[in-house]
Amino acid sequence: MAKQAAKVLTKTRVRRFKVILEEKAQETRNNLGSLKAANMLARGQDPVALEDLPVQSHEEWIFLNRNNIDVMLLREIEDALTRIDGGGYGTCSECDEPISSMRLRALPWARYCVPCQEELSDDPEEKSKQSHLYSL
Repeated sequence: MAKQAAKVLTKTRVRRFKVILEEKAQETRNNLGSLKAANMLARGQDPVALEDLPVQSHEEWIFLNRNNIDVMLLREIEDALTRIDGGGYGTCSECDEPISSMRLRALPWARYCVPCQEELSDDPEEKSKQSHLYSL
C-alpha cells in the first residue's frame, strides 16, 4: 500500500512538503522561544497590584495554552518529517491508504486520511489516547 502513496506523491512533491514542514517547525520553535515568552516569565518576579492579578493570570493561562498547542504542533511536524525520512509520508497510519494531496496541502503533518481521522475523532477511547500523548 505504501507504494500506492509513492505513486501519488512524487519525490519532488515530498521534497516540497519537507521544506514546508521544516519552515513551519522553525516558525513554531521561534514562537516557543520568543521574546514574549521571556517577558511573560520575567513578569512573575514583579509585584502586581491586586486588581491586575485576574488579567495577568488570564494572560498567563492563554500563553501557557498557546505554548502547549505549539509543542503539540511541533511534535506532529517532527513526526511527519520522520515519516518522510522513513518513506511512509503520505500514507495513512490507520488504513495504509494514500492521504490525498489536498489534505496534505492543507495539513502537511496529517497522519491519517480524512475518513480515518473522522472515525478516530468520534472514538472516545482514541481521544483519551491523543490527549494523554499531548500531556507528556
